Amino acid sequence: FWRLITEAEKYLGYPYVWGGSSPSTSFDCSGFVCWVYQASGVYPLSRTTAQGIFNQCAVVSRADAKPGDIIFFTGTYNAGEPVTHVGIFVGNGMMIHCGNPIQYASIDSSYWSSHFYAFGRLGGGWYALSLQLERWQGQYGGNNT
Repeated sequence: FWRLITEAEKYLGYPYVWGGSSPSTSFDCSGFVCWVYQASGVYPLSRTTAQGIFNQCAVVSRADAKPGDIIFFTGTYNAGEPVTHVGIFVGNGMMIHCGNPIQYASIDSSYWSSHFYAFGRLGGGWYALSLQLERWQGQYGGNNT
């Protein structure tokens, strides 16, 4: 999780740019999530849409959602597919996402709660193993990078 959040926070304040997928172009919501997962080394997520990211995830309940999972929203614009916005869940009812600008936001606000679609987790066992390794390194003095 710390590798993800460290990468994501580099771009706080960057503006929303439709189709943007890198620091040089800035980001849209799915471009931001794909970049953060890929650049942090947490998961090899190729550039795709919010729906494309959802299609690669295992759905998890809110009770089982963990920091670093992905949160999906529907109906934020007419995209012709159910999932229209995506962010990275950071825990405690918060996400980091490419709104305008890239920022932290409460997933329990009236806007986001009315558009909530699902939580998802990439990578299944590999992702769980990386979280476990990161926890172990923190407990036993290993390098968290």
